[in-house]
Amino acid sequence: MRPAVTAATVVAAGAVTVGTAFAVSGSTSVAPPVPAQRVGVVTASVGGPGTVVPSAQESSVIVNAVRSSALTSAVPPESYRVTGTVLARSDQSWAWVELVPVTDEVDRAEGVLRRGDSGWELIQIGSYEVGCGIVPSAVAADLDLECPSDQPGFDA
Repeated sequence: MRPAVTAATVVAAGAVTVGTAFAVSGSTSVAPPVPAQRVGVVTASVGGPGTVVPSAQESSVIVNAVRSSALTSAVPPESYRVTGTVLARSDQSWAWVELVPVTDEVDRAEGVLRRGDSGWELIQIGSYEVGCGIVPSAVAADLDLECPSDQPGFDA
C-alpha cells in the first residue's frame, strides 16, 4: 500500500510525525537546489513490471532532488535514507522513491518526482495516496500507486 499526503513544506524540524505522515503544509514555494550531503544514499532499486530502474547516476540526481526540496528542508538529511528509486515505464519523467527513517524522529514516507526542464523536482511526499490525482493514470499504474478510483486524472 502506497498512501500520500498533499505536501509542499515540512513544518516540524527534527520530529516530522503527524499521525502517520510527514508533517506538511500546502505552500508551493520551492527551495533552490543546494549541495546535498550523501548520507545514506541507496541507489539499489527493485523494478516491477511497470517500472524502470534508473542508472546509479540518475538515482543520485533524484536523491539530491529529494534532499534539496522545500518538502524535506526541515528534516535533517541524516535522519532518513532515500531508496527504492524507480521510473515509470510509460513516462520516465516520473519517479517514485521511498524515504526510510534511520532515527526514531521521522516516519517512513514515499515521494513522487517529475523531471522537467530544470531537472528533477519532488512533487509530493507522504504516506497516504502519494501521487494520486497528480500523475497520469498510466504512470500511477506503472508505479503501483494505490489511489481511490474516484480521483481525477492528470490533465496537464
